[in-house]
Amino acid sequence: MPLNKANHIITSLKEKDESITFEGLECWIKEEKEYNIYIFCIQFLDKDELLKVHEELRDYIAIYFQSQFLEKNVERWNIYQFFFIKDKIDEVTKQLIEQDKFSTRKIIHDDLEKELSDDEVISIIDEELFNFTISRRSLASDSVDTFLVDKKHDEVIAILGKQLTAEELITTLDHE
Repeated sequence: MPLNKANHIITSLKEKDESITFEGLECWIKEEKEYNIYIFCIQFLDKDELLKVHEELRDYIAIYFQSQFLEKNVERWNIYQFFFIKDKIDEVTKQLIEQDKFSTRKIIHDDLEKELSDDEVISIIDEELFNFTISRRSLASDSVDTFLVDKKHDEVIAILGKQLTAEELITTLDHE
């Protein structure tokens, strides 16, 4: 299912507390079979704007949306906040915000050339959350002994090949 703009949610949230406004805040919904995934997006020019708003927005979503608007647990734990910032954000600030696990998962896309269109926002969200691939890893055909221990260590390989109790193994290795 595609992402759909859900700014009616923003309107509903503003009705709960008219004193709080987040200029440019948008909400997107990805409808799954039995639940929805909610993605809140906001665009900023610089780090100062981001730092000024991110905690207040997180708390606002937790209080007015996550706890009052949603009924299904799966929906409460599938809320994302995307911050799109024109300037480059330093790694410390980025980690501080993205590692904050309270209420939502936060994702920062920075160093952008311009304000993003809806199509560009959708593309980034899709790429980040939904369009990933899992590729098969090839496993080494060598035995575990030669994979873990270089062939130069014949004595260690010989010890590993023996059927020893933990105590015998410790004693043997202690004497090596």
